[in-house]
Amino acid sequence: MNVAVIITTYNRPDALAAALDGYAAQDTTAFELIVADDGSTDEIRALVAERAESAPFALIHVWQEDRGFRAAAIRNRALARTQADYVIFSDGDCGLRSAHIGAN
Repeated sequence: MNVAVIITTYNRPDALAAALDGYAAQDTTAFELIVADDGSTDEIRALVAERAESAPFALIHVWQEDRGFRAAAIRNRALARTQADYVIFSDGDCGLRSAHIGAN
């Protein structure tokens, strides 16, 4: 099963860090995670780049210029970056249990 997770975010590095921790603690790492960034400052870019170095899954950052709330547009851009058969959409401030992704 080819799975991608798309997380939308905007200028909440604390919440995104917690969400990334949750995905890193999953029972499986057989997925890619795409951060769909709706125009955040460089702090989010730096956080994703740092986490990508040690993430147990592919971690990709997709960014668009801040021109107001355009979550749907950045989700579509992120979706265009994956070839996954299944896509899970989430927000950058959502927590999850360790079996959120997987066969359990």
